[in-house]
Amino acid sequence: MPESHQNTELWDKIWKKDQIISDYSIRYLSFMTEIERTLLAGSTVCEAGCGTGQTLRIFTPRHRTIGLDISANALNLARNNCNAPIQGDIFRIPLRDETCDLIYNSGVIEHFIYPGNVAAVAEMARVTRRGGRIIVIVPNTLCLWYKIGKEIAYRMKRFEFGYEEDYSPRRLKTTLEEAGVEVTGYFGLQATPVLATNDKEALSFSIRQKIARLERYYPFREYYSYAVGIVGHKE
Repeated sequence: MPESHQNTELWDKIWKKDQIISDYSIRYLSFMTEIERTLLAGSTVCEAGCGTGQTLRIFTPRHRTIGLDISANALNLARNNCNAPIQGDIFRIPLRDETCDLIYNSGVIEHFIYPGNVAAVAEMARVTRRGGRIIVIVPNTLCLWYKIGKEIAYRMKRFEFGYEEDYSPRRLKTTLEEAGVEVTGYFGLQATPVLATNDKEALSFSIRQKIARLERYYPFREYYSYAVGIVGHKE
């Protein structure tokens, strides 16, 4: 197995806590809703590193959905959001070649040291059908307020997500290309500073949702948002 810094105990602890809908989750859910509308009914969709599986709930009414995670606590939450919760390793996804029409994740490959990051994406590509889509989203090293917040959390010993790297759009593109994925577009999620995390919020959900809707008008979000993502295709 590639060196990966996978830590089942760490993620079990994170997913054991009560969760609220964070600022980032609002953007992520909205983005995946748009992706769902482009899929043919009956597609097979997998989130490889699904956590609570909150985005899989968007796909489940029209598609076959698979939630993969190393954390049993995460899968206990995800089983109500997907058809098939599977405890497993992203480096050895327990699916046959060319099973999925769409496979995606957010906040996963940044925890892997090179070439583990490439290996994880290559395994995602293995289980994707030709012409299918692969979406990968990671923290953005070009986001100034993210970098400052992370450094403060490290210094105060409050960063709870273990080993983590961050990516520029160029680095993410290179990672997918090394894994044999054709890159077709960039996007950015959460262009404004944090008003809520998974366990704390400064403003109510309804107000934060209104703020999030404004981001569709922000240009070049991949260069300053908290997260940068890429949509790729299996050739």
